[in-house]
Amino acid sequence: MVSLTQPEHFILVIDDDAIASQRISDFIHSKGYNVIVCSDLEEGLFEITQNTVDLILINYWLKDGTALALLDKLNKDKKETPVIVMSETKENQSVLACFRMGVLDFVVKPINVEIFWYKVECLLTRVQLQHKVEHQRIELEKMLYEKAREEHMARHLFEHLVNIDNTDFDFVHTYCQASANFSGDIILNGIAPNGNFFLILADSTGHGLSAAMPIMRVASTFRAMVSKGFSLVTFIYELNAKLHRENAEDRFVACIILEADFNRNKLHIWNGGMPPVYIQTGGVDCLTNHNIKKIDHPNSVSNQSIDKFKSTNMALGILPPHTFIADIVTVDLPSHGYACLFSDGLIEQYTHEGNPFGIDKLKDLFIHFSGGLIKYLEKNMHEYCSAENIADDITICTLDFERLNTWHQDRDVSRIKAIMDGEFCWDVSIAGPMLLSADYLSSLNQFLSILGFATNFCQRVFTVVAELFSNAIDHGVLKLDSRLKNDPEGFELYHSIRDSFADRLTENDWVKVSIIWRSSQDELHISVADSGKGFEGDENLMADIPQLSGRGLSLVKTLSKTYELVPPGNITKVIME
Repeated sequence: MVSLTQPEHFILVIDDDAIASQRISDFIHSKGYNVIVCSDLEEGLFEITQNTVDLILINYWLKDGTALALLDKLNKDKKETPVIVMSETKENQSVLACFRMGVLDFVVKPINVEIFWYKVECLLTRVQLQHKVEHQRIELEKMLYEKAREEHMARHLFEHLVNIDNTDFDFVHTYCQASANFSGDIILNGIAPNGNFFLILADSTGHGLSAAMPIMRVASTFRAMVSKGFSLVTFIYELNAKLHRENAEDRFVACIILEADFNRNKLHIWNGGMPPVYIQTGGVDCLTNHNIKKIDHPNSVSNQSIDKFKSTNMALGILPPHTFIADIVTVDLPSHGYACLFSDGLIEQYTHEGNPFGIDKLKDLFIHFSGGLIKYLEKNMHEYCSAENIADDITICTLDFERLNTWHQDRDVSRIKAIMDGEFCWDVSIAGPMLLSADYLSSLNQFLSILGFATNFCQRVFTVVAELFSNAIDHGVLKLDSRLKNDPEGFELYHSIRDSFADRLTENDWVKVSIIWRSSQDELHISVADSGKGFEGDENLMADIPQLSGRGLSLVKTLSKTYELVPPGNITKVIME
């Protein structure tokens, strides 16, 4: 039994029978509890306002009213103090009226104090438990409020860090609905220094914060590597290695990455553990690849067709770097039509009818609504499922190829316009281990932009210099053979060998880049030299391997007016206009 001895807590006895009230008061005192005795309602109501009363024992009939008046006052003041009513008679109507107004018990005089006290102990114990529960409820509400505030701040910070530098383009539309406070899905876009557009949709295992943490790693790696101009395959290998190293064993990230390569007019697609990517081209077969499954929909408008790109890769973070293989599909960049990327949240979501939404329904909606799919889902999603019963994060994205190409063409369609006529020379020489770690190309891009060169031209210059500089390091200084990159195992070996040279490089190992602008000829002259012995005119060692490297001399020649490999092969000269 809970101890009833509590200083400054009282049992209030209201009775105009002095003898009866004194008898009850003495008995309660003998049990170790404080007692206040009053003879009328007015005095009793005053004592209630001045003291902490745990129980009220009141006679039904008093000289200034009945116990019902006290009960009415307590109810109006919303006080939940337990009340026991005493009476010399047991009138049914009076008893019923008391119970209707919240009385816990009704006793008939003369009172058997032992039975009475047993009831009092039960009531006081119940009251104490109620008070404890109420206190715990208040504390829980405070904790939940603080937790909600912290989660709100954390979610705000998470969304800011993840979406920083993420641009809203009119050719990318997204529909996202998280199943918890933190989403394990993410859609990011980025523009490489060479002007290529990257789009990634990633889906981390799990829900809530545990799923969001790997997404932070994906976002930071994506921004860093895209902004520095790394190729798609390098980015994928690096991201897999990072997630495999830093994630728990049961955590991985499935994702789709698209790269719009405007220089080659190609679309690169990597799908690792995600549902298929659908590309709708309005019936015009502009995608050519033997791995693509074309779906002709009999009920589609304008004889539209769907190209389906299934996952041919493991999700990121599962395989260790030495066994991971990145299978990238490359197709012609569509001039029009739409791509649809989505996580498995919607297709696995149960509808109001108790059936999965399904991939066929989503495909049919994409065929029917095309670029309007996102607006349709935003307006009509409630017809399929309730927002309160979302089992997994739902993310869908559509890419409008016509607007994408228009955006690229409109970025800078004018010829080069320098702020002032004249010439400039931009020289840089890098030697030693810094060759493999320095990031000077972003400064070159910024330098050309400051002078007023068109963005499109700056991006072409960046691409050419990056290719020549990379070739100078790999094949001139390090003497590596590009033919190693003919297969994924060789690609891994190639970069392993490359990284192992970092500590061996000295000041005698160098690469020099010279860029001269001649406004009179509207030409930019680029020269890249290295400390290597050259190739004696043989360019085969620097052969273009587009399947894996994504870079090559063929691209340099395409973007340049002239290309010259100066014998013995350690100086390359290019003219751009």
